[in-house]
Amino acid sequence: MPTLQQSMDAFIRHYACHGPEQLPVTECMETLALYLIHYSDLFDDPELPDEGEYAEWEENLEAHMNDLLQGDVEPAGDLGQLPLTALDPEHLRDFLGWFLLRESGDGEIIRLYADSLRAWIDYVSGRGWWNEAESIGFSGILDAVATAATRVARLSLVLFHFVRSGTGVPPRLRGLRFSRFIEGHARVSGIKDGGLYFCFDNQGETVGPVLLPRPIMALVETGDVFDVEMGLRGDSWVMVDIGPIYPGCVYVEVEEYQGFEKIS
Repeated sequence: MPTLQQSMDAFIRHYACHGPEQLPVTECMETLALYLIHYSDLFDDPELPDEGEYAEWEENLEAHMNDLLQGDVEPAGDLGQLPLTALDPEHLRDFLGWFLLRESGDGEIIRLYADSLRAWIDYVSGRGWWNEAESIGFSGILDAVATAATRVARLSLVLFHFVRSGTGVPPRLRGLRFSRFIEGHARVSGIKDGGLYFCFDNQGETVGPVLLPRPIMALVETGDVFDVEMGLRGDSWVMVDIGPIYPGCVYVEVEEYQGFEKIS
């Protein structure tokens, strides 16, 4: 059986000659490799240097940072001898539903990468490198997270413009000062009467309702997690700033998470 890197390289070569349509398979495989190397559980952190090596490590780190500022450093993108069997369907889940949303947030890129990953799954399965059960496992989780990630990418885009334009503040509140701010990762705990209710992780507090236009509300699902800042004006909570949004299927509280630790 080939290594994970060999399977990706073989797929890229195959698709270049036999691909039925134009998909960014090379870019997708390279980005997946970067995610797996730098953010997944598949590569251990290097051992910390002992006291005698610390000065040399610090000097090398400073040189590396200088190179980075000059744009002279390319991220490592080779998976080495990592076996194909090391990959789990949840790695694809986190890649599409967490990493790409954080790094890009472009729904079209997510869709194209999801299609590229489906083609790769078919390629690997067609050569017998994954059995039928493994193929179904990868395909099933990919289909679920691709739909959710594309939805929240659209939600992030429209909500970003809505919040930054200032139209999220009703006219009756615009002359009032904020009495309180709260920010962080907030999970949608309820949707009721045109408003959203949020539970901020590790704060044990529910905030809401936050009123949004109906077309935006239609894109939100209970369990979605917003990277958000909210302010209290009068008796109403409004969004002050908004960052990435993640679907509930990939974002869980640290205390609940039983899967992989992300290495940064």
